[in-house]
Amino acid sequence: MTHTATQPDPALIAAIMDMAADAIICVSPDDLILSANRGAEKMFGWTAQELLGQPFAVLLPEEELARGEIDWMRRTTTAHGSLRDYETRRKTKDGRIIDVSITRTAVYDDAGNLIGYSAILRDISDRKRIERQLLTAERLATAGQVAAGVAHEIGAPLTAISVAVDHMLQSRCNFCGGGEEMQVLLSQTDRIAKLARRLVNLAKPAGLVFMPTSVNDVVEQATSLVQPQLGRHRIRLELDLARGLRAIHADEAQLQQVLINLFLNSQRAMAESGGTLRVSTANGGDSVEIVVADTGPGIAEADLPHIFTPFFSRSGGTGLGLALAAQIVKAHRGTIDVASDAGKGATFTIRIPAAVSHD
Repeated sequence: MTHTATQPDPALIAAIMDMAADAIICVSPDDLILSANRGAEKMFGWTAQELLGQPFAVLLPEEELARGEIDWMRRTTTAHGSLRDYETRRKTKDGRIIDVSITRTAVYDDAGNLIGYSAILRDISDRKRIERQLLTAERLATAGQVAAGVAHEIGAPLTAISVAVDHMLQSRCNFCGGGEEMQVLLSQTDRIAKLARRLVNLAKPAGLVFMPTSVNDVVEQATSLVQPQLGRHRIRLELDLARGLRAIHADEAQLQQVLINLFLNSQRAMAESGGTLRVSTANGGDSVEIVVADTGPGIAEADLPHIFTPFFSRSGGTGLGLALAAQIVKAHRGTIDVASDAGKGATFTIRIPAAVSHD
């Protein structure tokens, strides 16, 4: 019995490509979009008709455009014939940034002339998110190991130094010329001790004590502690606390620590030019929301995925404040998110389930 080879059905091939889960986009030699399948529509939010004729650059975030990624991809693909599994970021129609893996291939006609490029894009946002979580967990584990050594090695000497300096201030240097320098020494010693304690708290926070808590009360207590410092930096505090806010089960002191970390983070961002710090609360579905927004310079788009990663800092700080805040919120079975536009400030949103039992 003989089998005759059949010619592939072009319509069938086109249908298979159109229905593919991954985005498949074909572009001209000068990177104008010639076609996009349903996977591309679903991934980016544009219809194929809307994408037709647009430059491929419409899918790139500003940072990748500034880096010249389009030209680099064109040169690399032309030189090697293809670019495989290149991990980068792309922008959807509504402005969301997603992580993608791209395989891009140069396409030639029978005469060897370049007629365009095909690009297969796979959304790897979930995988990258898990990788970031694993990285955070790894750094937390490292912090735990370091903290144990730090607490043991420098705790006792710092206590001895503090006691000695305090004794000298009271008995010898209270009225002598070196009194101010001794105060500086005492305050810096205390600062080192606090950093060691923060490392310990980050790695193994103290046991949380949950009880019915008024979020508005926590916000008012936290803002009262930082208001004088905000005033010194010409930062206006605005409170918009919802009436009828539901209670939550929380550790009041720990939640207050989260808010203070966010307030001080905003204060550092607005320290040079001043601005407004707005704190609001609201009932949201089955949770209570706390929103902390400032009018500072904002957070760079490339930094947003790392903002809660331990030891990540652009301000010269320890990079522990926001990581600790995220850990405390997670222990409350809540979430903390950040949004920012360059030059327009940053907004942190905390959501904690209302009246959740922590047995």
